Amino acid sequence: MRTVKVFALDHVGPDLDAGLDFLKCFPCLETLYIANIKTVRKYASLDDPIECLEHHLKTMSLKIYYVNGQEVDFARFFVLNAKVLGRMEFGILESSINGHDIDKWRDNQNRKLQVEDRASPGARFVFKKFASTGSNYSISKHAHDLSMADPFDSSFLDGTVTI
Repeated sequence: MRTVKVFALDHVGPDLDAGLDFLKCFPCLETLYIANIKTVRKYASLDDPIECLEHHLKTMSLKIYYVNGQEVDFARFFVLNAKVLGRMEFGILESSINGHDIDKWRDNQNRKLQVEDRASPGARFVFKKFASTGSNYSISKHAHDLSMADPFDSSFLDGTVTI
């Protein structure tokens, strides 16, 4: 379906291969929102290029990113393979960073994600924190409003503060 430019998934996992097969159905996808990552196994390699990763995916948002091993592996896959990625956002639970020096924490995340080796030289990686109490983990109340170019743009990481 070459006409789909924006897509949101409630959750991804546990099989990254299935998620990648899904991306192959949307070769011109430009924006991908993922609300939750469910125990995704590490992806070994990309044998066949995926068109949206090669030519189209510019924006990606992970609403709930717990900064643990499997989620880092999942996000790193896109960092290393999305060749025209311009911006990748991560929603971080405030409790995940409490007590940490923010600059050191961010540097550590960038190292884990291998942003120095990113496929898209101009990609920016933005971490946004939110409180876990009262946060809305659902996709968007506008998800079915087809009159909007991107029904998730302003609401997906609502209530967050860039760190």
